[in-house]
Amino acid sequence: MWNRAERALRAAYRTGAPLDLGGSGEPRARARATVRASVLAELLLAGPPPRPGRTARVDLAGARITGRLDLTGARIDAPLRLRRCLFDEPLLLDHAELGSVNLDECVLPAVEAESLRVRRWFGMRDARVAGAAWFHHVRVGGALDLAGSAFGGAVNLQRAVVEGDARLGHGAVYAAGLRLEGARVAGDLNIAQASVRAPAAGPAIGAGGVTVGGGLWAHELVADGTVVLIGLRATAAITLQHTTLRHPDGHALLLIEAQTAMLTLRPAPDSAGTISLRDAHVGRLVDDPVGWPAGCQVELAGLTYDRISRRSSDTAEWTARQRLAWMARYGTDFAPGPYDQLAAALRRDGREQEAREVLRVRERLRHRAMGRLGAMWGSVQNVTIGFGYRPARALLWLVAVLGAGSAWFAWSGPLHPVKADEAPTWDPLLYTLDLLVPLVDLGHERAWDPTGADKAVAVLVMAAGWILATTVVAGASRALRR
Repeated sequence: MWNRAERALRAAYRTGAPLDLGGSGEPRARARATVRASVLAELLLAGPPPRPGRTARVDLAGARITGRLDLTGARIDAPLRLRRCLFDEPLLLDHAELGSVNLDECVLPAVEAESLRVRRWFGMRDARVAGAAWFHHVRVGGALDLAGSAFGGAVNLQRAVVEGDARLGHGAVYAAGLRLEGARVAGDLNIAQASVRAPAAGPAIGAGGVTVGGGLWAHELVADGTVVLIGLRATAAITLQHTTLRHPDGHALLLIEAQTAMLTLRPAPDSAGTISLRDAHVGRLVDDPVGWPAGCQVELAGLTYDRISRRSSDTAEWTARQRLAWMARYGTDFAPGPYDQLAAALRRDGREQEAREVLRVRERLRHRAMGRLGAMWGSVQNVTIGFGYRPARALLWLVAVLGAGSAWFAWSGPLHPVKADEAPTWDPLLYTLDLLVPLVDLGHERAWDPTGADKAVAVLVMAAGWILATTVVAGASRALRR
């Protein structure tokens, strides 16, 4: 025998009209009209014909559904709407093919929907699922919307294919992790304002190898555990603005080998853990080295990007000095790549002087990594010629050496001529200049024969000339290329 609610549902099914039994979506609301799962299955799979001019469908709200609704392998063309319903047992949709599904504000023990096919839209907004939701290899022809729902168990969307947008945030709570490995989303993947906690074993969010046709939006996301975005491909953007990433004892975010046109990476102040950008490629990078969380480290080796910019809402632009200080906070083993990338990006923005400063810092760190002798030699080059990136300083040293050498030889000279009858008139300035400038012969160096202290000074002047003149030429050639 069918009860009153079930008879009303049968009548509504034949006309396609919605039936609202008035119950709320809260689990404590037990005094609601009940509908047996077997009755629902009968209507969906072998229901009576529709009334003339109508389309038969189930559109039920506010009911308590007793028993297990098992639609495994079912083929249903009409939309299935079960809103604000309380399920006593898990909902089974494995390998089913449905037109569209609406489970908004439902309360369920669990959902099993492996290899589910939905031709148009799947929505389960503001629902409560006590256990796991298994959507492995689901395919949705339109949008997938789980916004605002809370899941007590793991949510598995591995290898899912969504032809529209996937909305998984906006207040959604994932108490035992969100798995998306290998998923493909044609539109946007939105996990903004979601709260995700890692299970006992595994990441908070596993999204390795995901392909997103639009953008990944994760602003104001709160993730306790590792967020894995290894190999993520996002055509438009990856946005992690004011995102809380917490995994103090390990990696909080893995963006290894990710690719996107624009990456906004600005963790919230209470974020903690290591953020890895190794081998990622970004067209435009928007970050915040000045406001970077103290508890977050960053790995930059292998990261490539075309430009670094700021958001339009930023009041001031970071300086190269601030970014270098940020990079130095997390430096372990020296790698030149991050400094080369930064210098190239600064040059693209016309900030040539800052680019040279970055390259000078790179050289200083490179020499330090060579050991004590390398560090000492690097210090000499840094002070004297700025590793060749401050050619004006090298020119000043040339003038200083020329003045000092001329003063010495004026005091100690004239020197002994090599051939007395062929020697030019003694001139300490021209003699020092001939020693100092390589590959230029003024006829004075070969005419005089220094000995003792004069010979030692002459050798020092020649060595300084080779080093400093080469630096000046290199700096001038770089300027001409620019």
